Amino acid sequence: MPLLSLPPEIILIIARYLSSPKELFDFLQSNRKLHSLLIHDLYQNDVKSDGGSALVWYARYGYEIGVGNMLAAGANVNIRGQNRQQSTALMEAVIHKHPNAVQTLLENGALPDAKSFRSKRALLIATAGNSEVAITELLLKYGAQANLTKGDKTAPLLGAIKSNQEAKVALLLKYGADTGTSNGGNEMHLLHVAAARNATPAILKMLIDAGIPVDSQDSRGRTPLQMAAACSSTRAVRRLLDLGANVSLESMGRGTEGWTALFFAAKPRRSRVDNITIIRTLIMHGAEIDCKNEAQQTPLQFAISQRATKQAQALVDSGASILARNADGETVLHLASLAGFRHHDLTYWLTQSGADVNWAGGKQGETPIFYAIRDFYYPQNLEKIQDLLSLGADVHFQNVHGLTPLSLAASLCSLEMTKLLLDHGSSVNSRDIQGRCPLHHVCETNRGNPQEVHDIVALLIQHGADVSSRDYSGRSPLHGVAAKDWTLRPIWQAAGELLEAGADRYAMTNDGKSPLDMVPDGICSETQGIFIRLQHANGHSSLDGYKTTT
Repeated sequence: MPLLSLPPEIILIIARYLSSPKELFDFLQSNRKLHSLLIHDLYQNDVKSDGGSALVWYARYGYEIGVGNMLAAGANVNIRGQNRQQSTALMEAVIHKHPNAVQTLLENGALPDAKSFRSKRALLIATAGNSEVAITELLLKYGAQANLTKGDKTAPLLGAIKSNQEAKVALLLKYGADTGTSNGGNEMHLLHVAAARNATPAILKMLIDAGIPVDSQDSRGRTPLQMAAACSSTRAVRRLLDLGANVSLESMGRGTEGWTALFFAAKPRRSRVDNITIIRTLIMHGAEIDCKNEAQQTPLQFAISQRATKQAQALVDSGASILARNADGETVLHLASLAGFRHHDLTYWLTQSGADVNWAGGKQGETPIFYAIRDFYYPQNLEKIQDLLSLGADVHFQNVHGLTPLSLAASLCSLEMTKLLLDHGSSVNSRDIQGRCPLHHVCETNRGNPQEVHDIVALLIQHGADVSSRDYSGRSPLHGVAAKDWTLRPIWQAAGELLEAGADRYAMTNDGKSPLDMVPDGICSETQGIFIRLQHANGHSSLDGYKTTT
């Protein structure tokens, strides 16, 4: 007789002899009639087997009938799944956004604050995600704690603010969520978080209405308005200003002392954001455009120092002073000439806006071209120097040490910059306050490679450098070369260039030392001394066959 022709009572007896829930499940899946007849037995079998773990599975997938039947069969409503998280059925229903299953479980006694293996509560999951508001409301209605509980890593209200969900924020506040909760170790108030996340105007107002001062400061002395400006939260900036935020309040935090919101807007956290709208909005609401921080920088100077070109342009367009100086007397053009600033066209824009290309500033009383030369190893700085020269930079200007741009380029052993400055008429024999000329500087420098030393020496001599020039201590350029490491061929060649051009090999310093006395001890010292003594003005010496390291 076919199995399906048997009386139901006989089929039930047969099913009871199956050894596992899986075998029973496979059996009832074979036919719709068997499924209807045996499904209740399957529920009871699962409950007897492990307390009803299938309840967690039904909750995960939102099978409301299965959830109801498992509960009717006596399943433990708070049973945990066998996964790594050890989630309850309620947690699974919340995670997978099934409000009806959530309601059924809560109505049947599910613990709203039960925690997973990682100490996550259902309410934290609901408020941090984009689940329906109804789930959050159900959890709160059935007793979930609106504030931090032991083991929580964050507060439900913080999660709702971070995910920018107005209705959930309103619900949590209604159920007594603490607005004084900080953002972990940063000790940042919830209003700061909302401002940084560009929260909706309604969320910002709810938090202020709940008692958070609009100008509250975090542990770093920043206000919500400053946080919004720093994080490019345009909507939040506007709303906070409408709610009475003080646009002129200064930060008290380390590294941001004296910063108003305008400073934070001048250098946003994200490089692709220009903050132009925020800058204009702050100024329209009364921000002082040329205020100064503890370092005596204006927002424009700060923007330039941070290479924030678009922000700088917005500040200038809004009336920022192009001539303001910082504590070291530097102008924006000095700062724009520093290393790493890729937008060399900014030099033109700043001068067209009123910057003086020859305004001296800084601790060494230098014009902007000195700043560009000092960072010669950045490829774009050669273009900056060309720009500054084309705009009228004075190549004869001397800093507080008497250095000209050419002397500085020679001391840094930069052949390209030395040639560029000579082509623009730099004085090859200018002297600094110690009486040294550019030739002294390149012969005494420890920078660059030996080949560049030789090439610059030859270039300066070609342009008329006085090889017999003495500084105020009596040292000549040959004294400087004689003191170098002569195991490298270009140094021999540099000494040869000087001697061929008529350098005095017997010149004495004020303390009675000749170039020969400057020769350091070493494997080449004897040969080095002979070379200096015997090198002829026509370029020949008795050591023409001597081989050196290349």
